[in-house]
Amino acid sequence: MVADQNGQIDQEVVDAISSLGNSQRLQILLALDEVDQEHQKPWHTMSFTELYDAVDIDSSSQFSYHLDKLVGQFVSETSDGYRLTYSGSKIARVIISDVYDSTSTFEDSEVSGVCLFCAEPSLLATLDAEQFRIRCTSCDAILITDFFPQSQTRERTSAEVIQSFGYRIWSMYIQLRGNVCPECFGRVDTVVDLYQHDGKAIHLHVSSCRECQHIISIPIEVAILFHPEALHLFWEHDISVPDTPLWELFEYMTSDTITTTIVSEDPFEAHFEITLDDTTRCFSMDDTRTVTPIQCSNVQSTQ
Repeated sequence: MVADQNGQIDQEVVDAISSLGNSQRLQILLALDEVDQEHQKPWHTMSFTELYDAVDIDSSSQFSYHLDKLVGQFVSETSDGYRLTYSGSKIARVIISDVYDSTSTFEDSEVSGVCLFCAEPSLLATLDAEQFRIRCTSCDAILITDFFPQSQTRERTSAEVIQSFGYRIWSMYIQLRGNVCPECFGRVDTVVDLYQHDGKAIHLHVSSCRECQHIISIPIEVAILFHPEALHLFWEHDISVPDTPLWELFEYMTSDTITTTIVSEDPFEAHFEITLDDTTRCFSMDDTRTVTPIQCSNVQSTQ
């Protein structure tokens, strides 16, 4: 564990982080990463001499001292030479992408879609407290919140940044479907929770990582939208769900397109009905997030 119950950080964690506080050691990590990129091959090794020649360090004894500080946690010493560990590769990616830096400016932009709570078409994409947010300007509900790294804004217009978040949310969701944390890849636990705003409640799948404690909340209807039968139904009506941002799908969740019936809170069970034009598909969901197609005669609309 990184910290005990009293919040005390393990000394080996402190030592590992401290070992990075030197520009020459970071040079070593970047040199090993650069050779990986040049050879288009992960875990490419460099000999002591090759690595020494690739960095700006005055003496081999000084270089050896700095290298020893990295070996184990961030650099692996093998019979063929030295290579980055997974942790070392992640640190190199952070340095190169500048994700540790403050977020650059982002122009507020109106986006398509309606509010999950007031159903008004008044959604705004904004940068708030270094987070990307979709909020409703009518009822002030915050509908989407996500980290906003500077690397995501680089070489993208505001419209392209917003589009990239749409795909990023789906990439996170696909990992959550497999109980994988999008941040550290640890195992996540998912429960159904109720979120209320202005007297209206929505049910969310709340996934929390056992390792890094990262928490992600997504409307339960998303699990239905990604069932193959639902994907096909939307595709037949010229709607590609994976290419449609989550906030644009809110319109279907607040209208007669998708109706939700909560059958039981404990254990959780819900029924859903999707209607596009004259075609209807119905589904059930249990407390394990398992989605099953059912006969529509078994579904009672909450509308």
